[in-house]
Amino acid sequence: MSILNNVVKPDQLVNKQGAKILVYGESGAGKTYACSTAPGKVRVISMEAGLLSIRDKENVDAIEIKSYEELNQVYGELKAGEHDYDTVCLDSISEMSEILLEHELNINKNALKAYGNVQNACTNVMRMFRDLPMHVIFVCKMAKENNEGTWFFQPKMIGKQLGQSIPYFFDEVLCLRVMEQTDSEGKSVHTRWFQTTLAEGYVCKDRSGKLEPLEEPNIANVIRKLGFSKEVGVAPVDKIVNEEE
Repeated sequence: MSILNNVVKPDQLVNKQGAKILVYGESGAGKTYACSTAPGKVRVISMEAGLLSIRDKENVDAIEIKSYEELNQVYGELKAGEHDYDTVCLDSISEMSEILLEHELNINKNALKAYGNVQNACTNVMRMFRDLPMHVIFVCKMAKENNEGTWFFQPKMIGKQLGQSIPYFFDEVLCLRVMEQTDSEGKSVHTRWFQTTLAEGYVCKDRSGKLEPLEEPNIANVIRKLGFSKEVGVAPVDKIVNEEE
């Protein structure tokens, strides 16, 4: 059969693949809690042991991963399709890179070579999960860099080059920011927003062009705005709490 028989409209492929979103931010911003706002039934793959903020979320199941072998087993289960999850969240790929580095050091005693190999290992694992036919949310810590008095912010991974390259793997790169604002009574309050566009030194990307520069930190709402025609579930539309991750 000719591959030309597989030609379809782009929208059909996008809906089949699901949304692929990278969310990064500083510690305590609420990244783990944001996972619970993803649509449908959610599987959180936890590599940080920081699940307090989502302990009461009925739409979320979680599994703790401590090794490369365990991560590979979870991927195999999801790829086989023997589950009823609509969204999977990897929390966080910063810790995932540490797990993969430990794996590389165990099989390669040359530390320099192991550090070199971990970049390929990380990108391969991210591609594997990214290509699952479901919504996939990648959570990441934030790296800060002061360049001649100007601050820049980006996803944090092992090695500066890897941190700079991972935004290219995703259609949507969102920074979960905590902003200080003034309410109607003139009091200072902290609010949380997904920043979607490059501004103020924050690396962000909205390939769809459908998001506002600042969106409420609700992943289900973001996915709806991206135009996915298949509604896979209804996530809670509440605010991000102030609990530490």
